[in-house]
Amino acid sequence: GSKMAFEFYVDVRVIESADTVDLSLPTIRNQIYAVLHGTFRALALVDKSPYAIALVASPKLKAKQADFEKKYGKSPRFDFDIFRVFSDSSEALQRLVDSISQHWKVRDYSVVGTPTPVPTAKITGWQSYRRFRIPTAKMERTQLSDNNVPLRERRLATAKDLPYLKVASKSTGQVFTLTIDIVPMENAGDGVPDGYGLARASQPFALPIF
Repeated sequence: GSKMAFEFYVDVRVIESADTVDLSLPTIRNQIYAVLHGTFRALALVDKSPYAIALVASPKLKAKQADFEKKYGKSPRFDFDIFRVFSDSSEALQRLVDSISQHWKVRDYSVVGTPTPVPTAKITGWQSYRRFRIPTAKMERTQLSDNNVPLRERRLATAKDLPYLKVASKSTGQVFTLTIDIVPMENAGDGVPDGYGLARASQPFALPIF
């Protein structure tokens, strides 16, 4: 349906540190996301509010990317420095903000906004942020390939242009890459986000662009 469940949002903007190369945008982004993801999980236990996440580039980052395109004649991999978190109430987002703001990484390396109603008049479209799955080599051996290009290879090639986050698995502690596919949609849909704040293919929903 076109019912919009996510009527409020808050921006968490990641700030790149000029001090050291260890604190590049992707590194800090992964660390801030780890705090967000952990908080989604913790709050889900006390409160049933959904948290959905959109990846947004600040005007400053957009300008940097436009320069890259001019210089090299090709567009860079989609980059972002804002986690735009949506939920169904400003209270749910305020709980999130109160929780993440206590973390030193969030305090030192991000700017957390104020929960705000989605500006419905400014919505220019809808996008679904989905986990892009790459089959394991083991799974691959049991599947027929398409045009002799194995699915894994095709998926890996596509993934090169997609945004990603590095996430530590809560159960095994192993770090894996969460690749995110951004799919245009006609409307909000009515799926429910997974624990990462993303849409599942079986439960599609989209977030507003404004």
